[in-house]
Amino acid sequence: MSILSIIIFILIYVSSVPISNFTKPTTLPKYFAIDIDGTFFINDQTKFQRNVEAFKKLKQKNVTAFFCTGRDTHCTKNLLGDSFFNDTGYTRFPGVYLNGAVVYDDKGEVIHMKTFSEEFLQAFYKFMDKESISDKVIFQGKDGCYCLGELYEDGKKFMESKKLSLPTNATKDTLNNIVGISLPFMPLVIENMKEGTDYNVKTAYNVITQITPPDSNKKIGLQKLLEHLGSNENECAFIGDDLNDIEPMEYCYLSFAVADAQNEVKNKAKWVLDKKHDECAFENVVKLLYDD
Repeated sequence: MSILSIIIFILIYVSSVPISNFTKPTTLPKYFAIDIDGTFFINDQTKFQRNVEAFKKLKQKNVTAFFCTGRDTHCTKNLLGDSFFNDTGYTRFPGVYLNGAVVYDDKGEVIHMKTFSEEFLQAFYKFMDKESISDKVIFQGKDGCYCLGELYEDGKKFMESKKLSLPTNATKDTLNNIVGISLPFMPLVIENMKEGTDYNVKTAYNVITQITPPDSNKKIGLQKLLEHLGSNENECAFIGDDLNDIEPMEYCYLSFAVADAQNEVKNKAKWVLDKKHDECAFENVVKLLYDD
């Protein structure tokens, strides 16, 4: 590789900067979009409370903090518990949920929702039946998730470990307004459907394939919310860790990757933190931005 090629590679793929070089921006963000799993939530209650206090500090500084997550609102509440919402005064709204497929304003009204076309669902059913994985596929609606039959045992254990709501049984005829599909990681060969045109794919937790409708990701959902709030990416910060966080990392004028984020995510963040998510990286960012 020539020296010029190396320089171009660095400029394109390694745009992030270590947090040790951080200088507080002249204009601080008015909005802060926060990923939950692998970023904000920590299993250790003592450490998590530090992040909760940092969340409250944002509100004290007149910053609108909200979640930008792959979870739905119910699973978010199950994970964080009533005490978090009572303590912070945050109602889950505004928020960007289900990887941007459903966006709520501050009153809890849906301002943006993307669903799969019937043509795509029929093509996916064919793929699912051919692979005999109907018990391993979860269909996500706005207010709940569904499985065509009984979810397989390993899937139940995984969802319970992440405090995700178990799916209810459904039939193909009763499924409608589907905004996401999750299944174990595997190659997708969906007849007459093209990735990027008819559907999008992300990997979560390194083991799950998440399928979303076209023109649906966290960045698009975040953009819709900020526009609704009369704002834009130049007033919003973002923090995350996983592949579904890449687009908002690039979109927001300030973005932070936790130290245990995926490498692809670190390469797209404006800043890479020196603390892992379970070392209260979120708290660290809030201190860097808003401590006097």
